[in-house]
Amino acid sequence: MILNDSMYKIEEIYNKLNCNNSVETQSEGKKLARNILDLSLLIQPDDAMMAWENCAVVLSEKSDGELAPYSEKLLEWLQDINWDGAQIILNRLKHCYDERLAISLEKAVADAQKMPQEYGLMWLDYLSELLDNTVITNKLSRKTAALLQKHYHNWTFWYEE
Repeated sequence: MILNDSMYKIEEIYNKLNCNNSVETQSEGKKLARNILDLSLLIQPDDAMMAWENCAVVLSEKSDGELAPYSEKLLEWLQDINWDGAQIILNRLKHCYDERLAISLEKAVADAQKMPQEYGLMWLDYLSELLDNTVITNKLSRKTAALLQKHYHNWTFWYEE
């Protein structure tokens, strides 16, 4: 079941969440989206890029326990901090204290190191902001914490023209 007691199709909700709609329509979309049970439907939906910001708002309201199973996908959203909703997700994860986030962060750092250089380094820059979450970072390996520390508040230090 995708929605709690709702006859709306997910596409209709995405349409209402579109940032080009009126504030009232977007609010209605957020109200409907709060009833979506499968939160993966709100994580950067492919056919609804204009809804990403509002999807992030709805996700940011969820509890740590509700978000934790989706932490890998939420961290992937941070590959580009300019993507709609990425700042909202980053700020929410800075206050997510579920230990599963630390496991996902270890994996994301490993994945970033396998990416083409500039893309991986940028993702590490953005992931490093999660060092503000000491509950999670205290669970990281020393190697991962040290790597993220190099990027922390030092975005693009690695960039050479």
